[in-house]
Amino acid sequence: MDSDLKTEGIRIQIREKLNEERVKLWQSPYCTEDGVTCEEEMQILVKNYSSSLGISADSCLASLLELQRHALDRLRERDRFRETGLATIRVRVTDKNHSRRIISLETKLSATVQEVQEEVASQVGVGFDRIKLILSGKVLKMNTELHTHGIQNGTHIMAVILHSNPKELQAVESRHRRMEATLADAKLLASKSNVNNDYYLQVADQSGKTLNLPQEEREALVIAMSLHETGRLALKKEDYALALVLLLEADKEFSRCKSDLLQSVDNYALLNLDIAWCYLCLRSVSDIPDAEQRLRKCEMNFHQSYGPNLERLLALKGTTGNEAALFMRLHLLQAVVLFHQNKRQEASTLLARADSELSSLKVDDYSLSTLMELGYTAAEARFGLRAAHGNLSAAVLYITKQREDKVKAKKEEEAETQLNRERRKLGRCADGFQWVEPKLHKLLISMGFSSEAARLALQQSNNNVSHSVQLIQEQPSLLNMASTSKFRVKKEVLQQVVAVGFDPRMAKIALQHHGGDVEKAVDELVMCGGIIDGEHCTDGKHCFLLHLVINLSFES
Repeated sequence: MDSDLKTEGIRIQIREKLNEERVKLWQSPYCTEDGVTCEEEMQILVKNYSSSLGISADSCLASLLELQRHALDRLRERDRFRETGLATIRVRVTDKNHSRRIISLETKLSATVQEVQEEVASQVGVGFDRIKLILSGKVLKMNTELHTHGIQNGTHIMAVILHSNPKELQAVESRHRRMEATLADAKLLASKSNVNNDYYLQVADQSGKTLNLPQEEREALVIAMSLHETGRLALKKEDYALALVLLLEADKEFSRCKSDLLQSVDNYALLNLDIAWCYLCLRSVSDIPDAEQRLRKCEMNFHQSYGPNLERLLALKGTTGNEAALFMRLHLLQAVVLFHQNKRQEASTLLARADSELSSLKVDDYSLSTLMELGYTAAEARFGLRAAHGNLSAAVLYITKQREDKVKAKKEEEAETQLNRERRKLGRCADGFQWVEPKLHKLLISMGFSSEAARLALQQSNNNVSHSVQLIQEQPSLLNMASTSKFRVKKEVLQQVVAVGFDPRMAKIALQHHGGDVEKAVDELVMCGGIIDGEHCTDGKHCFLLHLVINLSFES
């Protein structure tokens, strides 16, 4: 067992015992007023605790003295804060080798986060731009003051050193700034819905059902998932510091979404699991409370999405192999949290469960290499063997079906994209919400109606086929009016017809009838006496004089 972990385990047990018996090591009889240890009384404690807890006397004494020293230090720091206003904060630094170092700093609580970063950076010998401070699952912004984050005298903060060089970090941040700009440009596409109110950017739940989300929530979710994916790539490279920073930024984006949305998809549960995993890899004991809370959320979401025993997932996908690995990680992390809470029996039970789950997830190396020789990727082979419980033939069938499903899904997506293009080309219905449905348009054409008549009829009837047929057969003039009313007449063209002496409204309608052709519009107005059937002039006197002029011109 790692010596640091063993020492921490002993300290946890002794601290729990002291709390149970309400023993105060900083007071008499264990300590004098001058802060000197009373060895005789301390030896009595050592004898009792080493016997009851089953630990060596030397280890017990070392932990008791360490806990006593910490208590006395906190008392001195409290008095100093009252007298001077200088708070003592402890910054736990984790470097690229995952070794830890505690730095105690005295500072005003009005100091900025950047000032603390600079002090930490000077002590560890790196640029302050490579230091990120984290408290209670939040990355602290450099230009904010300490007290705004609830930091008090004695607060513990985690500092991670990004061992990627600053240029690489800037490149990551730059990519996400560009991503946000790209998403802003995508707003027009995202806001264009079809008859089913689908969006260009789609988000689906576990069953594949599309979630209709407000624009702001959808964009926040896409940004969060992108940050999460980048963080997971850092996790695979064992760059836990960078991974934690990116994952916490993703968590901030997820917080912009409603809670019911976060419960509908498992992305947020996976994010909480990954953040807790980072805490474990960075050995961040002070973040155990945040890890516990995140794991609780993760478990609730998993049970809701997959079922307590994965029965919902089994009914949906027919297998639980890959998601079972997530439960194994969850149970392992929960066991670690319980260990640090000195709940050893519960921790042991969960560790045994995680070990059993891990054993069931292991795949045979020979079977894995056999599938890879058949042309499958390592990931496909591993997932297939897990889903088929190690059966080679069943694994091949599973992988083949997965590939076929992907091809089918891609074809369906392409078909839906093409359908959306056709809908936009045919235009919106009169209700302003629906698009003209291409299938119904083709149906009317197959019945012998022209393409344009079918389109206009479906627009006016809001995709009602029987009403569309009735409009075409009984009220074709309404379709003509609907068609012409959408043509935009230029002001200068309208003025040319009005200058001849026609009413402005009649002139506009005539121009719409003839697509802006002035000569044809004037001919129609002359032929109908300046009044188009079914329309009324805006100036009755003007039309009467116009009729008189036209009639006289014909008589002469």
